[in-house]
Amino acid sequence: MTQLLPPPVPADVGIVAALPIEIGPTIDLLRDVRTYSDPEGSQRAVVEGMLGEKVVVIVSAGVGRKAAAKGARRLLGGHRPRWLVSAGFGGALDPGLRRNDVVFATEIVDAASPDAPPLAIGLTPPASTPGSKIRYSSGRLVTASKIVRTAAEKAAMRGRFAAEVVDMETASVASICADRGQRFLAIRVISDEAGADLPPEVMTVMGPTGGFRLGATIGALWKRPGSVKDLWTLREHAIEAADRLAEVLPGIIHQLD
Repeated sequence: MTQLLPPPVPADVGIVAALPIEIGPTIDLLRDVRTYSDPEGSQRAVVEGMLGEKVVVIVSAGVGRKAAAKGARRLLGGHRPRWLVSAGFGGALDPGLRRNDVVFATEIVDAASPDAPPLAIGLTPPASTPGSKIRYSSGRLVTASKIVRTAAEKAAMRGRFAAEVVDMETASVASICADRGQRFLAIRVISDEAGADLPPEVMTVMGPTGGFRLGATIGALWKRPGSVKDLWTLREHAIEAADRLAEVLPGIIHQLD
């Protein structure tokens, strides 16, 4: 007989990420872990556990606004966290940002609704400690409908929205939280700098978990053998960014009341 888990207790913090590769190292930090499958049958399980003295629930909801919104509603409805955090990777639009910098969103805009006023978040990042390898920053985040791949596209996005960082999920999560009066925080670790072009294959080879689709990857390598180095570098950068996120999240979560 299958043993049913008891219903989840109200969580201290909920985290909505897009891909398992972003949040996996953070999940590895949890203790007393419980997993809740999606009642709709998707592979997007919710992971609950203790991080320090906080009850934390995490969902890798998938890429894009719609998936992120579904993940946010699921956490808010089933786990009732006091804080909801949109966390993961971001592309730098500000040329001063470097890979693995940690950016706190102070304003959020949605590229799909350019005339809507920015959503302000009244939180500031911790100060960067002299000599520390961790650099903190803050600024406006814009949520785009597709990967902003090239340096030229990033420059155009920055010129249009005056944003420091771009992602594909945060605006939808922030909107839900604003409508509900839910306390909210957005944290992005820079995975690609403003002046860097992502390999064109990134548009087709990335799978739903952040891994590479085998068929698409083989096709990409057939068309451009040199892409193997670019794709390997991309994955290495993603692993570094995920480790940085896991490095900073425990301290941030500890400070949330």
